[in-house]
Amino acid sequence: MGSYTKLIGNVAFSGWSSGGSTMDDSCIDEKALEVLKELGGVSFVVQMIDVFLAYVPKVLVEARNGLAVGNLEPVVRLGHSLRSSGRNIGAQKIVELAQSVESASRAGQLIPLPVLLDQLEEAFLQAKVCLEETKARLLS
Repeated sequence: MGSYTKLIGNVAFSGWSSGGSTMDDSCIDEKALEVLKELGGVSFVVQMIDVFLAYVPKVLVEARNGLAVGNLEPVVRLGHSLRSSGRNIGAQKIVELAQSVESASRAGQLIPLPVLLDQLEEAFLQAKVCLEETKARLLS
């Protein structure tokens, strides 16, 4: 996995790219999952993983559709909600990118948003692999 910084307009955005389809175990903060486990047990962690995995694609589509017609409200909502839900599930890269999406969309900065949404989607796809592996481990 390598990191990079991309300059769009006069704003620098950090991103990342993986060399493969899966990430190492550090893609999800296990401490966050432990907190969930303490709150409600293994079944609660599994439920939270399932909710997160179902929710993110839906709000990504809504954000992309909003952006396509110049409506930034769904983009702001995506950034805001994924900051908190990503933190709860331990997906720190998603949290960081969601913060950038929220900041850019609140400021009306349209130019970086397609790239940020692409990066967020990539981060989600990689976190999904880790979360599915975690879920399988918890259920075994």
